Amino acid sequence: MIARGQFREDLYYRLGAVHIALLPLRQRREDVAALADHFVHRVSARLGVRRALEPATVERLLAHAWPGNARELLHCLEQALLVADGDVVRPEHLPPGLGLGRSAEVVAVVPPQTPLCTLEQVERRHIAQALASVHGHRAAAARVLGISERTLYRKVREYGL
Repeated sequence: MIARGQFREDLYYRLGAVHIALLPLRQRREDVAALADHFVHRVSARLGVRRALEPATVERLLAHAWPGNARELLHCLEQALLVADGDVVRPEHLPPGLGLGRSAEVVAVVPPQTPLCTLEQVERRHIAQALASVHGHRAAAARVLGISERTLYRKVREYGL
């Protein structure tokens, strides 16, 4: 890119001056609890709620391999905070099978004979959960869902929420 004039050579060398080697989260198990706590506080503030992790929930988080690193942890906790019904996030609020490995329990969550939902049904339920978690505040729900308020309003009308 430098040879083609698409990237400044001086900037390349400035950016390359500092190299930070960061191990994947699966190799830094000791950081999972602290990161989870940070993410819970950050997402709770964004949702306008106060929630904390139950010790059993932290144990399940520590047992997961985190192939998606910190971003997977963040998304997992966002989902758990959306479905949590009280001030404490319990293990059942985590995505099914998280921290359980590939056991029979994971397979039993969605048996093959169970018909799958349509994407529209999944989206409708997810939007309804997001709205419920922020007590119907549409702007906050749009932020949580990562969509514009306009898109949320359209989806609410479309799904009759």
